[in-house]
Amino acid sequence: MAIAAGTAAALAAVAVPAAPASAGYDALPAFPGAEGFGYAATGGRGGEVYHVTSKELTGPGTFHDALTTAGDTPRTVVFEIAGDVEIPQIVVRDKHGITIAGQTAPGDGVTIKGNTVRFVDSSDVVIRNMRFRLGSGSTDDAMYLEDCQDVVIDHSSFSWAGDEVLSIKSKDYENPKSKNITVQWSIMSEGRLTHSMGGLVEMNTISMHHNLYAHNNDRNPKTKGVMDFVNNVVYNWGDFPYVAGGESGTKGYGNVVGNYFVAGVNSANPTAAVVRGNENYQVFLDDNRIDSDRDGVLNGKDTGSGMIEAARPAVRVPERFEYPPVHTQSPRRALGLTLDHAGASVVRDAVDERVVDSVREQSGAIIGDESDVGGYPELDEGTPAPDADRDGMADGWERARGLDPTDAEDRNGDDDGDRYTNLEEYLNELAAPGFPKGYPMTPVDWSGEAFEPPAPEAPEAAPAASLNGDAIRSAVVTDSSSNGAANAALWSIQQNLQVGDYVAGDRTTGSKAYRFTAVPDRLQGLEWVRSAVESRGATNDDLLSFYLPVDADVYVAHDTRISPRPAWLTDVYEPTGDTVTDDHGGEWDVFTAHLPAGSRVVTGANGGGTVLNYFVAVDPSAGDDEPVATAPADVRAEASEDSAIDVGWTGSDGATAYLVERASSSEPAMRVVASTADTTFRDADVEPGVPYRYRVTAVGPGGASAASDAASALVTSGSTTAPAPGDLDVTAQRSYSVDLGWSAVEGATAYGVYRAPADGGDLELLGHVADPGYTDDTAEPSTAYRYAVTTVSPGGESEPSADVSAATSGPLDPVVAPGQVRATDVTAAAFTLDWEPVDGAETYQVYRRDGGGAFAPVGTTTEPGFTDDTISASVASYDYAVAAVNELGESERSATVTVPLPVPAPPTDLRVGLQGATYTGLVWTAGGGATEYRVLRSAAGGEPEEVGVAKVHTTYDRGLEPGTAYTYRVVAVNAAGTSEPSAALDVTTPPASR
Repeated sequence: MAIAAGTAAALAAVAVPAAPASAGYDALPAFPGAEGFGYAATGGRGGEVYHVTSKELTGPGTFHDALTTAGDTPRTVVFEIAGDVEIPQIVVRDKHGITIAGQTAPGDGVTIKGNTVRFVDSSDVVIRNMRFRLGSGSTDDAMYLEDCQDVVIDHSSFSWAGDEVLSIKSKDYENPKSKNITVQWSIMSEGRLTHSMGGLVEMNTISMHHNLYAHNNDRNPKTKGVMDFVNNVVYNWGDFPYVAGGESGTKGYGNVVGNYFVAGVNSANPTAAVVRGNENYQVFLDDNRIDSDRDGVLNGKDTGSGMIEAARPAVRVPERFEYPPVHTQSPRRALGLTLDHAGASVVRDAVDERVVDSVREQSGAIIGDESDVGGYPELDEGTPAPDADRDGMADGWERARGLDPTDAEDRNGDDDGDRYTNLEEYLNELAAPGFPKGYPMTPVDWSGEAFEPPAPEAPEAAPAASLNGDAIRSAVVTDSSSNGAANAALWSIQQNLQVGDYVAGDRTTGSKAYRFTAVPDRLQGLEWVRSAVESRGATNDDLLSFYLPVDADVYVAHDTRISPRPAWLTDVYEPTGDTVTDDHGGEWDVFTAHLPAGSRVVTGANGGGTVLNYFVAVDPSAGDDEPVATAPADVRAEASEDSAIDVGWTGSDGATAYLVERASSSEPAMRVVASTADTTFRDADVEPGVPYRYRVTAVGPGGASAASDAASALVTSGSTTAPAPGDLDVTAQRSYSVDLGWSAVEGATAYGVYRAPADGGDLELLGHVADPGYTDDTAEPSTAYRYAVTTVSPGGESEPSADVSAATSGPLDPVVAPGQVRATDVTAAAFTLDWEPVDGAETYQVYRRDGGGAFAPVGTTTEPGFTDDTISASVASYDYAVAAVNELGESERSATVTVPLPVPAPPTDLRVGLQGATYTGLVWTAGGGATEYRVLRSAAGGEPEEVGVAKVHTTYDRGLEPGTAYTYRVVAVNAAGTSEPSAALDVTTPPASR
């Protein structure tokens, strides 16, 4: 091994002015031919050289040492060895300025095998002409990049991974740190079953062009964030080619331009190229081709929006996102160029040759093991070029260009003044044959401003109303994560904590239905807060808050895997030694604190972003103490001169504290906003022009009093009062309600709605609302009313508007429960129900439960029928009940109808993918509704035996005898049982090679 350290003088030799390469591309490209977001990665430019000379796992001269010992000085890694290089896991963390120059290896080049290479929090990385073929000894990614910036991967090959072939991610999607990355002219192929994934390539600014994805079941690639996907080839995806966001709520902005999608033997949906989209993923789709017929002739067509999966579409947009452009050809031309030049193509190995040929011939299949396709080919190890001064440049090359083969420092000179160092000139010349002849080596002229995704909307702080129980008052969930409002809506207060209860509000269906299997005696029967697992990603210190109306023991159950515990937990709560468990392996240690009535309980971030969220239970400890007997009296609220509201009341005997509740036009539900031991409260958190209402509850060790009467107040600013609405109208009149509408008034902060009997009397306030429109749901049937509306603004409340009249209809009868609920169409993917119409029903509410849990609403319909397409193949049956709804409310639920899950449809089109003397690869078409597939084999007239289980629609049967006939069938399995077998497939293994 030899290291030539870069000196300050050498670094200064390349510190030339940064003249723009072209408009928009204003930095020096990493090398001629570098394009896209990562084009300007500097790599090891101007730094030291490390020679890889050893095939040992670790130690001097090894590939492991080359990466892990890189320091502050940029480093270029060159190779004096070739062939297969086995490595341990290599984690390159917080490194900056590395070039891996695979083109310097002698002979047939280098293949890295046996373990993964992971770049984390690193920047300015250039990887060229390398092969990373993981192999069956590992279940990791072939290569993984996390939170890296300014990276270009060029002419490299990735395959045989047990997880993802190539993944590029940001750890925190709300603050993505992976930026300015390009993957070009590379091959991502043959991810191994059962996972078989091309890769996660997501979050954030990533360009992929002239790459080949081949023989990966899924994620070809899976994308989120900013993605420029141009002139790539995707061949023989299994279930999913280009995934547009998947089930994520993360925003995506993808250009999919000039690509060629070619279906193969494993392609389950050969007509869809852009799949698993959602409303959060926008895609610009233009000039792509898809070849769906698998006839061996590459003659794809541009089917436009037809290549977007219809069931889960992305949002197609009319204009291309402005990203750094790449040189773009027609799909047909790009297909040829990519097949000819992608991967480590200066010297292609037999693996890439075979994969590329399989695209041209529409042959080959997804693999289970590298041995299915011959394993690692033998590589010519060649002879390294002499390099006397160890500067990374061959002596003969230096002499031919007037450099000194004995002067290591001349590597960082720039003899021709083009801003590339002499070493880079040498590396670029070695790599140049990988590009097509005549391909432009300078970036596209570009004067654009790159598209910036809009800033995410601030998450809602809490649900519209707080949660209330007996011992838990005004619980508020403030989830700071990107899906915080949706997560918060899945929190709830539950009663009677028991074994068998659902653990989390977002894990109540299908295979994600988490239930408690052990609950300590001290927690059983308590009121508790069921949280959402996805709130584990929140980082705020007030994720959950609530008030206690009684002295209580508060328990927090916190995941055992999280270390260290968050300070909010350890500073207040003591361990009990108890543990809670669930049926998915989750375990929570239980902590407790005794707190007095009136306490505000605040719990913060979970402290573990990938494990289960905590939950909270409360045990009132009133003992012999009685609740406070009388409510506070004489509640009054007055606006002060300093724009606050002073609330006062007469105290209650036995009270140790008072809970002050507040509602307003913008937050109409009463919520506790303060706890105080006094009989006064100053509310400084108010806005001029917003009407507020207050009430007070007295609390003590034994519990709370009833709530007081309410008092109202309005803070004004002295500005002009906005006028009353001029177009008040009755928009609907029913038996028990009246709808009012009016236009918004400029400057309004709220509106007051008033009502009086039609035959006289004073207008009385019904309530204040923040927006135009109001439903009076306190109306009586067969009654006439007058209504008027005021405008509230910082200047005060206006006079009432002109009034309008309304008359309600006659009384209604309560609706009855629907009868004859039945399942009319049942498949393993969806259940359709219908029932007898109910007189007077306006809507119907459909409820569902599985496995003995509680009924939960699953849908609302105006028709006496409903289709549930959210069933899980892992649930053997569902119970349904239906309620009719009208103005008087919801009826009793119907009699329960149980709908058993049918067995799945049998697989069809059973066929051979790949075959060898001792194995057969099988592929079939799934009928839907299966959780797994079982492979049956018989030989020489024998009885069929189960020889394998698969989760996807392809698998391998190994350990066969050469030259032997076998018969295969496949059955699909779900919670209901097993399908009929597929049609038989007769195969004969080829004879053993001699």
